[in-house]
Amino acid sequence: MYGCGVKLGRVAACLLAIGGCKRADDKSSPIAAATGSAALVEAADEPAVSPRGDQKKGSARRPGERITVPAGAFVAGSTPGDRGRDSTLEARELEVSLGEFAIDALPYPNDPSRPPVTGIPRAKAQEACAQAGGRLCHELEWERACKGPEASEYAGGKAWDPECAKHPETCASGFSVLAMGGAMREWTSSDVEPLKGYRAVAAAAVRGSAADAADVDHRCAHRSAVDGATSAGDLGFRCCYGAAPTATIPVPELGPTVQKVEFSTDRLASLFASNPKLKPFAEGLKFFRDEAGVAAVLQRGKGCPESTPPTPAETLTTAPILWNPVPGEELLLVAGQSAGSRSFVVAFHRLPGDRYRVAAAMLMDDEPGPVALAYNPNVRKKLEWSIGWQCPGESGNVTYRDEHRVTITQR
Repeated sequence: MYGCGVKLGRVAACLLAIGGCKRADDKSSPIAAATGSAALVEAADEPAVSPRGDQKKGSARRPGERITVPAGAFVAGSTPGDRGRDSTLEARELEVSLGEFAIDALPYPNDPSRPPVTGIPRAKAQEACAQAGGRLCHELEWERACKGPEASEYAGGKAWDPECAKHPETCASGFSVLAMGGAMREWTSSDVEPLKGYRAVAAAAVRGSAADAADVDHRCAHRSAVDGATSAGDLGFRCCYGAAPTATIPVPELGPTVQKVEFSTDRLASLFASNPKLKPFAEGLKFFRDEAGVAAVLQRGKGCPESTPPTPAETLTTAPILWNPVPGEELLLVAGQSAGSRSFVVAFHRLPGDRYRVAAAMLMDDEPGPVALAYNPNVRKKLEWSIGWQCPGESGNVTYRDEHRVTITQR
């Protein structure tokens, strides 16, 4: 089945979230018992649906009601690895301080007896707010009002409550602001700057989502870039009052595709020990010797009819590497060996403050390695791993998928 004259040891592959994989007996578990030589099962994302009663409720008492949001600091954006996060748009755990401001309890015209005004371009929304004695909200004001003092991922709850799409005026954020992200998008006064390869020109920053959007698109951090001249039936706005913030969300950077980095085995062991699925591999960790390890992987692959030498553009290494598949996303990739002749390939999201969060892992029992990582600097979103160069069953891919998730697969 696998060729190369070498039988790969028992393999378990897992796409791991920060809290680890679910139990193996759960129907949506990303871990499956190996059958034969290998088993690869991708993780199934858990739906971000709110438990009954978790969502904060509220109602507008009168037309023109405004909510005062106190001055203070909050963390804007999202954490790398969060479901639905687009690193080209959302800030990476950006701490922001805002002064006190007031915000309309409901989208314009901020009247519980009237429907929201939609279908006008941003300039018209700005004029309407000015006539009301205010201004179009800055996107960081919108996000702070949505997250509330509890820094909730969704307005007034830890997860998405589908009832907020049906009755958005009853769903309140922690600051008691209503209908945030529930059933419509909202213009803000902020701009999303150009980003080479993604956005040719600046666009208006829009927050919130339509009623039929995916659950993760209702997150307070969700951000989209829309032409300011757009008119749409699901696109409205609300007004804010007070001095406008000067803070902005920085444009994400695109660094080298791959860089070799120093990373101690002691620190790696600590990361492994903190995750239940990686913990069995935390003892006796070591990295493979780079030149000797690569040579062994290439030599092992010579027995495969399918194997061809690496191209001049491909580099093989057994050293830890920092991978930058898209702007604003950095992943630490490590390949190594642990006690008991076990090998692994693990990808970690790199977080602010030099912290790390598990993205995906390939764990191999009864396989001493070495394991090499291969990359082409001109190919951003895919790398390879191998214990026998290009041997079926002994090689695979590390892929950054279009839905902003990392997978490690065997081929």
